[in-house]
Amino acid sequence: MTEEEVSMVLNTFMYVDYREADDGMTLNEILDDLSDMPDCQEGGLHFGEYTVLSQAAENPEIGELIISNQSYLMGCDEGTAACTFSEADGGSIYVVYRGTGDGEWPDNGLGMTQESTLQQERALDYFETVVERQQITQEQRLIVTGHSKGGNKAQYVTMSTKYNGLLDACYNIDGQGFSEKAITGWEETWGKEGFHERTHKITGIYGENDYVNVLGNSIVPKEQVHYVKTPVKVENFAGYHDIKYMFASMEKDSVTGETGMVFHGKKNDYVMEQGSLGSYAAQLSALLMQTKPEKRDGCAATLMQLMELAGSRKTGINGEKLTLSDIGDFIGTGIPIITESLFFAGRGQEMIFDAFLKKSFSQDMNGKIILMADYLTLTRQTQVLLQMADKVKQCREETENVLDRMPLFMKNSWNLCRRLKAEADGLGKEESGLRKLSEMLEKIIKVYMECDVRAADEILLK
Repeated sequence: MTEEEVSMVLNTFMYVDYREADDGMTLNEILDDLSDMPDCQEGGLHFGEYTVLSQAAENPEIGELIISNQSYLMGCDEGTAACTFSEADGGSIYVVYRGTGDGEWPDNGLGMTQESTLQQERALDYFETVVERQQITQEQRLIVTGHSKGGNKAQYVTMSTKYNGLLDACYNIDGQGFSEKAITGWEETWGKEGFHERTHKITGIYGENDYVNVLGNSIVPKEQVHYVKTPVKVENFAGYHDIKYMFASMEKDSVTGETGMVFHGKKNDYVMEQGSLGSYAAQLSALLMQTKPEKRDGCAATLMQLMELAGSRKTGINGEKLTLSDIGDFIGTGIPIITESLFFAGRGQEMIFDAFLKKSFSQDMNGKIILMADYLTLTRQTQVLLQMADKVKQCREETENVLDRMPLFMKNSWNLCRRLKAEADGLGKEESGLRKLSEMLEKIIKVYMECDVRAADEILLK
């Protein structure tokens, strides 16, 4: 499995909310414990996550990873839900942050306007404590990752840590972006080149219709953004931001004939671009980010407080409270923007069309198609084409020879002669086409070989 796939699986683990694991246990040992829990059995709250994990853990690269540095055992606050997973020899270490916890929603809103938030700073403290506690060196490969708010924290760590020289990669799964103040602060601190160097460690992996990664200003290089197929029903709005659906497919039961959701241990294919819901969310976010920061702050605070009401806390983890001014900003600024973008803008209309008529926001085709080229077979095929061309040439020459030997009085008057001439001309065209096809195939082989050489060079550089 690739690092990004391993990162996605470990992010899925974070949502099982299992706090009985001891530091030093392997993921397989943890899964053995989870197998007896009702929530992880069929029909249970975490059955999807458990299925993804148990199937992925059949691969020793994942199943034998060792958990440690669990934040709740280190005295961290409830919002800093994080841990590390390491290879047995310590060669690779994954620092993993969970998504928004109970009480963290208001902190998400503050990230839309402030340079940093308390929860982002606490995530950075956790990361640097782990580096020092584990005495991580440049000989080890250090990866930071997270989903949703966890992805935002992973990016913040990548952009802010003093241990940048030890950090190799960041995998941001559906994590939102940042305020203008945050981006300006990093550019001033590290300079343009330093800012660029840090952002290019970040890879963005987003559900095709995820509506969270589009919030704020993205710092992920466009060429390092990938969208994953998420086969979610329109009515399951939360599912478009649920990481386990990146491992799901709709399949028909051979016994009942009914179509249902099935989870796998391998992530879904990438698609070409965002789906209609994701595109609309990006458009709406861009409009909100154009508003004045003080108005945007009120809109974000109101939206995040509404999200927080779904949890047990009614205020933020750090005491954040909604004010009448925030509600006024949302009514006066937020609602008009949402209405305009939903009913009168192209993306909004497209989303409504997909929801009510297509009943799906997902794309129908996969985007990234990987072709495996067998050069020996392709080369043999070029030889076959040339041999066919030679045989056609031989037939043409024999036909022309018959024409040459025909008596003069027959050449211009008999239908047979005219037909033979037409046949010879046709064979000539067939021969030319076969030779051109052979040349084209040779060019394709050359392109494939050049791509493989570039890919090998990139792997060696990494």
